[in-house]
Amino acid sequence: MCNTNFWTEAWREARDSYTQAASYGNKQGWQQFWNSFAEHYALRNRQSRSIYNTIIDGLVTDGVITPSSTVLDIGCGAGTYTLPLANKALHVTGLDTAEQMLSVLQSEAAHEGIADRIKTNKTDWLDLPNEPIYDIVFAANTTAINDYHSLMKMNELSRGTCCLIGFAGTYHIKVRTLLWEHLMGTPPEHMAFDIQYPFNVLYQERFLPNIKFYTYRERYRETLAYMIEYYTSYFKLFGLEGPETVTQITEFLANRTVEDYCTELISTTIGVLWWRADRKATILD
Repeated sequence: MCNTNFWTEAWREARDSYTQAASYGNKQGWQQFWNSFAEHYALRNRQSRSIYNTIIDGLVTDGVITPSSTVLDIGCGAGTYTLPLANKALHVTGLDTAEQMLSVLQSEAAHEGIADRIKTNKTDWLDLPNEPIYDIVFAANTTAINDYHSLMKMNELSRGTCCLIGFAGTYHIKVRTLLWEHLMGTPPEHMAFDIQYPFNVLYQERFLPNIKFYTYRERYRETLAYMIEYYTSYFKLFGLEGPETVTQITEFLANRTVEDYCTELISTTIGVLWWRADRKATILD
């Protein structure tokens, strides 16, 4: 029977079979990784800002975000959604455990003239008290929301609305996918962040989730040196390191380089899920 337990277990199975799952116990390693590349992620955010603006504009149109909204952005990173949120809401608190990500976010906010609308908080999401102090609790593509309990915790912190952004199907980063298969011998599994799991959990819990889909496709042109540094650090998180691994990564990327640059192609469909935390459907006898 497709009840809450069914979808909770299906979500757990997708998470446990996720090719990155084992590495997420290494919180310190991931924090160091994100800190190392924070400024570069901010540059990518600038390049891709239009899709994030479009998504936030859609939430404004739906009445989710208003000029008086206070927002908690869980796993905010360098401000992928924090910045467009702050342009539409009264105030946004960006929550992350990577200190350099938060520092870069503050710099980006100052550059855009909206620093007074953004507060940063270097705290683990699970350590926040369950108090409804935000109008909107927001999370996008973060491992912080990965099961029934973390999803329900969003409701506990919201005075009104929650919004969760994930993927519909495969999140495809072409170079990373090919390099993963080259090093690991099998293609990566991407279903852990599929929006179908939280959508169905919420539905079974009698919340009335709304969902929209946005197709996203972007090309990033990176130097070979950057790509080698990035993927050497990335695969180290999965236990692949040392001279042989570095040589494999370097040779693979060099073969995809034109005039010392490598193109990273990302394509996916984004699922934007939102619901009222204070409302549930009435069951009629």
